[in-house]
Amino acid sequence: MLINLVLLVALALSVVMLTRLVVRGIEIFAAAGAMSSKTKGQFLGYATSLPELVGTVGTAGYGLLGAGLWNVAASNVINVMLLLSACAYHGRLRACANRKFLDEIGFATIAFVIPLVLSRFTPLARSPWTALGLFGFFLTYLLLDRKLNPEPPPSVQAASSRRRGEVHTSRAVLMLVTGLLGIITAGYFLGHVAESVVRGLGVPEWAVGWILGVITSLPEMTAFFAVFASAKEDMEDPDDDTDCQENLDSLCASNMSNLALIYPIGIAVFLLVGRA
Repeated sequence: MLINLVLLVALALSVVMLTRLVVRGIEIFAAAGAMSSKTKGQFLGYATSLPELVGTVGTAGYGLLGAGLWNVAASNVINVMLLLSACAYHGRLRACANRKFLDEIGFATIAFVIPLVLSRFTPLARSPWTALGLFGFFLTYLLLDRKLNPEPPPSVQAASSRRRGEVHTSRAVLMLVTGLLGIITAGYFLGHVAESVVRGLGVPEWAVGWILGVITSLPEMTAFFAVFASAKEDMEDPDDDTDCQENLDSLCASNMSNLALIYPIGIAVFLLVGRA
């Protein structure tokens, strides 16, 4: 049965690698369409949440909603730690602490506190009303974000990519389609393997959630460091903080989608088929 634990890790890693294809496709589209730093950051945040979607929905379908909740909780906590590490490594802590980023910082923080609270109250964590409330919270985030940040500046990374030459969007489409199809396929098997690990090896759901959370945070780690590194190479104005905008929006979008979009979907799947 130990082979199932190894297979669980291998499947999660494969989802992470396939997510990189999706992320690269978005980066190419951003370069072609001159996305703002905010828009690009949000798309990257949603894309890097695909492994959490696979892990949460896959485990919920086999009655392991607790594993999905801890996947979300672990991912959101680790995402914050990874961004802080990237900021410290590239000397961007002070720039990212600017008051104009308070809304992104606030939402990202709330998004890792709530799942930790829900983990203490199992009936509440499985309630359809919780799913509706979290989805409403996600819509509130989208509305407030649009109101507070109506016209973001252009992305440093997108601008630098345009300077390097022609962008081939057909390649981006191929990356997106390949990545998404691969993620769906891997996710189909992930839930079954997770069930075998919990039932056969007696591994608690929270442990499975943390294993998945650590692995599924790898896309965010590579994205955070890559954005800062790219901006450092191309930045002409030392006061330019579009790299901070991009990464904070990526963090916020990832954490909020994990909590208020993906986990409610997990609750719905659990209630519909997970208890059958």
